[in-house]
Amino acid sequence: MSPTGRQKALQRHGLTETPEGLDVTWQGFQRAAKRALELRDAGSEEAARMVALSPDHPLRWEYARCIQIEAFTNEMSDTGF
Repeated sequence: MSPTGRQKALQRHGLTETPEGLDVTWQGFQRAAKRALELRDAGSEEAARMVALSPDHPLRWEYARCIQIEAFTNEMSDTGF
């Protein structure tokens, strides 16, 4: 995958690169919240705990960041990057 393709994938997943690593954007948080609801409905206790937190809770944002990083990493693996 080209650097441009990688950047587009980051944007698709709502992630930005910072000097400390990847961070989640508001769009990424919203996508992750939807995924967390799906995981909760599938029986994930961790997702249920995270969804129960207020949207401004730092742990909920960290969980969202992790969900989006996992999705991004899976896409990169699928493309052989």
